[in-house]
Amino acid sequence: MAPRVKRPSSMARGPTSRSRRVILVLEDDGATQARRRLKAVGDELSERVTVRLHSVADGEPHLVAEQRYRAGTMTRRGRAGKGAFVLRMIEECSAADGAVLVAGSAYGSNGEFLDGLSKRRMHFIAEVRASELRPGEGGRNRSRLSRPTVERLLRVAHWHSLEVTIPSTHRMQQFSAALLPGAIPHHGVAGRLFAAQTGRIGGVHRGTVFGFTSLDTNDLEDLVTTLLWTRWIRTKLRRDARGQTNSARATSIVVGRAASVTVRANITLAAQQDDRLEELSAGKSHRRGVLGGHERHLNIVELFAGAGGMGLGFLLASGRGYKLIFSGEVNPIYVATLRRNHDLIATRRTMAKSVPAETRPVDLRSGDAHDLAASIAQRAGGVDILIGGPPCQGFSNANRNSWSRENPNNKLVDVFISYVEKLTPPLFVMENVQGILWTSKGGRSDTTVSIVDHLARRLKRAGYDVFPRLLDAVWFGVPQFRSRFFLVGIHRDLGYHPDDFGPWGPFPRPTHGTVKGRPYVTVREAIGDLPRLGNGEGGSEIGYHAPTSDRIHNQFLSYVRSSAPRDVIHEHVTSRHADYVIERYRRIPPGGNWEDIADTMSNYADVGRTHSNIYRRLKWDQPAITIGHYRKSMLVHPRQHRGLSLREASRLQSFPDWFRFAGNASGEDGGLVHKQQQLANAVCPLVTKAIAEFFRGI
Repeated sequence: MAPRVKRPSSMARGPTSRSRRVILVLEDDGATQARRRLKAVGDELSERVTVRLHSVADGEPHLVAEQRYRAGTMTRRGRAGKGAFVLRMIEECSAADGAVLVAGSAYGSNGEFLDGLSKRRMHFIAEVRASELRPGEGGRNRSRLSRPTVERLLRVAHWHSLEVTIPSTHRMQQFSAALLPGAIPHHGVAGRLFAAQTGRIGGVHRGTVFGFTSLDTNDLEDLVTTLLWTRWIRTKLRRDARGQTNSARATSIVVGRAASVTVRANITLAAQQDDRLEELSAGKSHRRGVLGGHERHLNIVELFAGAGGMGLGFLLASGRGYKLIFSGEVNPIYVATLRRNHDLIATRRTMAKSVPAETRPVDLRSGDAHDLAASIAQRAGGVDILIGGPPCQGFSNANRNSWSRENPNNKLVDVFISYVEKLTPPLFVMENVQGILWTSKGGRSDTTVSIVDHLARRLKRAGYDVFPRLLDAVWFGVPQFRSRFFLVGIHRDLGYHPDDFGPWGPFPRPTHGTVKGRPYVTVREAIGDLPRLGNGEGGSEIGYHAPTSDRIHNQFLSYVRSSAPRDVIHEHVTSRHADYVIERYRRIPPGGNWEDIADTMSNYADVGRTHSNIYRRLKWDQPAITIGHYRKSMLVHPRQHRGLSLREASRLQSFPDWFRFAGNASGEDGGLVHKQQQLANAVCPLVTKAIAEFFRGI
């Protein structure tokens, strides 16, 4: 005898009108990053999972119920499971009356939960994991459908094209959807299975969504739009929270207890702040020339040197006066870049002794490296300024690693401070991404002790007054919006009081973008003279003709061409992209991005998760967006239908044309991928050049 199949008595006359339907979205934080971090320290059972019900009205979610349970208790013998807990919560919520419940895969694959909804005659749409799909015949059979069987179901289904509005962005996204006959997920609960895909990739992938519903409707657009609230709800809540936080940061500029810093959340908000740039940077700085008053050069120790952009800015400072006595870097390829450019600098008569005689890979975390830096400083007559940019992955919005003793990236900030404590320079400057401002010592942004506060306390004990500030590279003649955090420390033995530097602190005043200053340097001014290239064209050395047009010849171009070979350009080479990528480039207008070609991005499983700067075409008459890894971001030339060349991206970072990147540990040509990564991590030399010129008067 075939097993009896349960069916809600109201299924045949279930609500099908979108205008009359009340949607109740169920979500919890049981799988969030915050709880995973807490589990990692062995305190799993002491943490609670928060379950929330949201009522969706006019495309906006509204919280209607919230309860918590202790993690791990739902699986103990003799206790009701998570499904029963949530069902009781739903029964207590008045908003659930007549509503359609929407739930994610954690609940859509929970037989206790689905069975309970069926008994309560409550309609639902639930996501189901592909691995949990079960055969329709003999619904109590616990065997799951195999991956090939699921793939076959998708192939034989009758698919329909849909255009769905994503609540988090209100942007339209293309989906394909189909009703799938002959399969139900759990415990004989009757319903209909359907599937939806984005990205136009065949088979089962992360862009494939399976839904199971008790509703008797063929309206696939309604089913898919409603089900996807389970995936959109957290994205929308995070986006809304970020918007509120960014708005607060734009107006309330106090971050942590170390100092007040104006956070530059994006280019639009930064432009609004720059309308007040003259006012923000006003005030006199009472420098007395204590540090740079003598005739000799100032000794620089550079840590986490990377390709050397930070140290290069000091060496390029007007009047010279700086000597780089130590460059610490562990990556052999980056060290090859340092050697290559130190050799080029040493060939100049006026700078022959301004770079280290030898640079080799060194692990700055080791005691031997500390001793080596101290020994070199002692032989050179002491260290005057310590500079460095510890790797920033732990604070970047692109990487949600926590700040903890187990995180090697975040520990490197403490390594930098350990050198300050050992070498006791009169002055130091540390660079990082601005995410360090709102990352707490515990790894979350909702606790009180920030990393900046932690550093300020430790450095105060070491005898320093510290000054944090965000500086945008575009303020100092870099043709790029690039906001970075700088922490300057001045030892109290120099005799300065913090008020001596005014509200702006011991930092250079912006030279570009203010009412009295010069206009921002544009992309056209930076790269408009470079030879045209096709996709994948160029080389380590190609011919170059200096421009004669006043429109192209400008002060920035004079800077990057100074000391460069006259008739050649180095590393003006592009990565080769597939033909379909170039066709996408053709459709993107200046300032546009992937949203202009969303319908063509069929190789993206979930195009809605794409970063806003992917496939961004630059504008000729504006500075560039932040230059990260320009090849991975698919940044597009303003006019030519190709990606940026290495030389173009280098100029947008303000590296002079004579500067060369090594592609391998031997320092030879090639290795374009390694060169691109070095450039992405680099500090803009023009920014540290401005800092160096300001420091000369301290």
